[in-house]
Amino acid sequence: MDRILLVLERLAPEAIELIDTRYKILRQIYYHEPVGRRQLCKELNLSERTVRSEIDKLKARGAALSTSAGINLSPSGRKLLQEMSDIVPSLLSIQPLAEKIKQSFHVKEVLIVPGDSSEDYLSQKDLGRAAAGYLRKMLKPDSVLAVTGGTTLAEMAAAMKKVTGMNDVLVVPARGGLGEGLEQQAGTIAANIADTLGAQYRLLHIPDNIEENTAEILKKDVHVKDILQIIKTSSILIHGIGPAMEMAARRGLSPTIIDMLQEKNAVAEAFRYYFDEKGNIVYEVPGIGLEMNDLSHIEIVVAVAGGKRKAEAIKAVLGHGQLDVLITDEGAAREIIQSIEKGWLK
Repeated sequence: MDRILLVLERLAPEAIELIDTRYKILRQIYYHEPVGRRQLCKELNLSERTVRSEIDKLKARGAALSTSAGINLSPSGRKLLQEMSDIVPSLLSIQPLAEKIKQSFHVKEVLIVPGDSSEDYLSQKDLGRAAAGYLRKMLKPDSVLAVTGGTTLAEMAAAMKKVTGMNDVLVVPARGGLGEGLEQQAGTIAANIADTLGAQYRLLHIPDNIEENTAEILKKDVHVKDILQIIKTSSILIHGIGPAMEMAARRGLSPTIIDMLQEKNAVAEAFRYYFDEKGNIVYEVPGIGLEMNDLSHIEIVVAVAGGKRKAEAIKAVLGHGQLDVLITDEGAAREIIQSIEKGWLK
């Protein structure tokens, strides 16, 4: 495959550009169908002539359909988009970025989707779709899946496809609620994934921001103790990553703690833990759910986060060393690699 791509780049780079254009058109239709040609022109910054020509070609190949409401993908078009999602990163020279990150941080697998979710909201949807696809492959009978909250994981839940044979899978929130919108709560995401898969789920009806004394008292409650024991048997954890100060504001941390985080140069947050740029934990928010020392007992720990603005945070969590799989986007990956290379030059 690598040799074929090299030949294409040398002999017919316009072929790669054409494939990328058709991929972007399929992607826009997928997320907005039924969609009109004018909207496609606006979203993709392409001429009406180009869009009309490409749509006609996709229709001729059975990938797109026209209705009175607009353009839709056919079943074969959806399958084609999924297949293209697997090869486009290689075509766009994104795969070498994944290899560099794997080697630099000793993670087992790195999946990168095209684009930058800081600038293109569809890249965040692509992140969710990539995470959903990865999760479907990893889930086995009797798996216990723990998920955190956030917009990217909500996109993952929305992108899940119905499958059979998952009635023995249990989905749980990795922590309590954060005070986000309902659809972004860890419990809601867990329930949505379970409903789509036909799996079981258990919820943790506790806020994520509670006083330490309150947390210790609640841990002794028989109902909380029961669900907490289940959460700690998780075989797969999927969590997001956020910039430290942004997450501190969302959590409503006190000015004193925020000042402390700034003094300790906190740059990242993941499931209640704050990290400095070297991956050291500088603060833990009291709460109930998975703890950092639980991660060593989890078979697969996956982080899903993208966007250039999150690159520093992602790099910090990678540096902590308890991550098996990273699912990110091109914008974050390029920024992470650039940061690594600058460090090598010092």
